[in-house]
Amino acid sequence: MNSESDNKKRSISTLSKSEAISSEAMVVTKHPSATEAGLEILRAGGNAMDAAIASCFATGVVEANSATIGGGGYIVYQMQDKGGVIGGHMPASMQCTPDMFKLTGKESTGAFGWAEVEGNANLEGYLSINVPGVVSAMCESHKMFGRMPLSDVLAPAIQLARDGFSPHWHNLYAFGLLSDILFKYEELGRIFMPNGSMPLGGKTYPAVLKQSDLAQTMEYISKEGSRGFYEGDIAALIVKNVQENGGVISREDFARYRPFIWDKGLEIPYRDTVVRVPPHATAGITTAMTLKLMDRFDFKNSGHNSISALHTFISAARLAYADRYEYLGDPETIDIPWNGLLAQDYTDRRFKEINECVPKHWEPGNPWIEEGREPLNRLIASSPILDDGTTHICVIDKDSNAVSFTNTVGAGFGSGIVPKGTGIVMNNGMSWFDPIPGRINSIMPGRWPLNNATPALVLNSRGVVMSVGVTGGRRITNAISQIISNVVDFEMGPQMAIDSPRVDCSTPYTSVSPELDAIVRDELEQRGHNLRVMGPEYPATGFANFGSPIAIVRSSTGQLHGGADTFHSAYAEGI
Repeated sequence: MNSESDNKKRSISTLSKSEAISSEAMVVTKHPSATEAGLEILRAGGNAMDAAIASCFATGVVEANSATIGGGGYIVYQMQDKGGVIGGHMPASMQCTPDMFKLTGKESTGAFGWAEVEGNANLEGYLSINVPGVVSAMCESHKMFGRMPLSDVLAPAIQLARDGFSPHWHNLYAFGLLSDILFKYEELGRIFMPNGSMPLGGKTYPAVLKQSDLAQTMEYISKEGSRGFYEGDIAALIVKNVQENGGVISREDFARYRPFIWDKGLEIPYRDTVVRVPPHATAGITTAMTLKLMDRFDFKNSGHNSISALHTFISAARLAYADRYEYLGDPETIDIPWNGLLAQDYTDRRFKEINECVPKHWEPGNPWIEEGREPLNRLIASSPILDDGTTHICVIDKDSNAVSFTNTVGAGFGSGIVPKGTGIVMNNGMSWFDPIPGRINSIMPGRWPLNNATPALVLNSRGVVMSVGVTGGRRITNAISQIISNVVDFEMGPQMAIDSPRVDCSTPYTSVSPELDAIVRDELEQRGHNLRVMGPEYPATGFANFGSPIAIVRSSTGQLHGGADTFHSAYAEGI
């Protein structure tokens, strides 16, 4: 339990996990078995990248509702003197068309608030599947930095799938929330409800979920690598099943897939550190823009979660979100003012818009001024009317190599589709597209949808001082920004930084923790903020009202401290 007598400095939750501490190496994931898979590789002589890949494959076994090898991901890394990002995002098939979904006329539905599609065909089922990219990203990362053979790196996950695992309490919680999709899709239900009911087990024996098809698939990948997945038997099985059921993914889509490799990635200064996040069609630039605005304000002297600090943070986040919906999408198909959005002059202009009272509507700025040009094309913004399935992995090894890795299958259990013979839960990446044609994030053949991933590393003159990541869709970027501030501005350890009351600005209202001081809430409302205190009355998505974080912080003495979401099965452990 944490407490703090000086509330001006920080406000803290009364619930907490114990912080993991190690002098050598550490792994934090969203499931104990995935953490153990990474630790097993580190003990065997693998490095941070080997361990992150091992944990990700294991996650696909024990947390298939959140992330699988049928999804996409981003790996932010610092391996010795080489740092950057490897992207395995999920593009639309080249067979997709802008008008492939029939609209019902209802303005908003689903977690992303897009216009409603008949049969929710963009949210689940065979047409909702995009080309999976995470296997390509992991195999490329292993080629570049792996120390152990790929077959050894995948061995823990293969064993988990073949021998089975007992569902953790959070597995069962997630299965309960997603019971509709488990009952709806036969192969998915067969795997995760083998007796036609929740895998609860009995009084004297635990339930064990075995996934022999997935074990065989991973065994094939361990021998054949990325080519085996994208050009071999696995791609053939996936495409055959999808196309036989009305989907459009093709063998050509798989064969042409290549991961992104970005040297350094997107880096921005924050105080005396540098924050590295993914570029491209992610939430990395939104996090960067938020932090650049925050860097203009003295949070430390203002006090943790003080009125002025929260007013400034919420305003900065709102400004960044307004620009996100107006300008961001696939940079290969639309003209985006990347330089203008990140220009210091633009940050300065936007910061001046933060006044004592907030506007009724937050408007986007005009970064084309800093670009010094007019846009090549203008499209209507894809702004959702409303406000999941994602996981994260943090690793720092004994050589101070570090990885922050976000992987997602989309929504819970993704599309719900498991192509027979593969054991792979496939993504529903089409849900990230605006189904109305002609907009900035509408469907196009081969297009990359705008997504919310923001894995981050924080570096200073000593190297990596923090690996942090969050799951929770649009709530990710606000959580990342606040946790970085908690560590950098208030010198919190990762567990305290995670447990401290947070706010989220990804919906029309601002979600606030019930632990936040009532006087602070009242003053924020007087300044015009539309607050909603999360709790029994507004349980947004179970426990994850503010994003679900994990983090590793390296102290000035080199000691590693790990933190994980208290209300999740997330688990930190060192060696």
